[in-house]
Amino acid sequence: MPVHLRWADFDPNFHLRHSVYYDFAATARVAFLDACGISTELMHRQHFGPILFREEARFRREVRPGDQLVINVLVTKLRADGSRFSFRHGSFARMERCVPR
Repeated sequence: MPVHLRWADFDPNFHLRHSVYYDFAATARVAFLDACGISTELMHRQHFGPILFREEARFRREVRPGDQLVINVLVTKLRADGSRFSFRHGSFARMERCVPR
């Protein structure tokens, strides 16, 4: 899922704020569930929704203004009845060169 970075996502040192990574992951999860037919409307109608038991992040490189960020979602565990599942997210910053080589 491509992510659009906003000015408000960055701290005064032009680093992506830590909480923004979690927001992007949550948005990617909901979009993934929706693409699988589990829309927020369905969850509301059926009185259920995804509950986080644990969320953690490892930061490997900085994301800066102008980077293009893509978040992927991978299901790593899934119970047969669908009651519990685990996701792994990866975020990939693609740098666009402004100067020709």
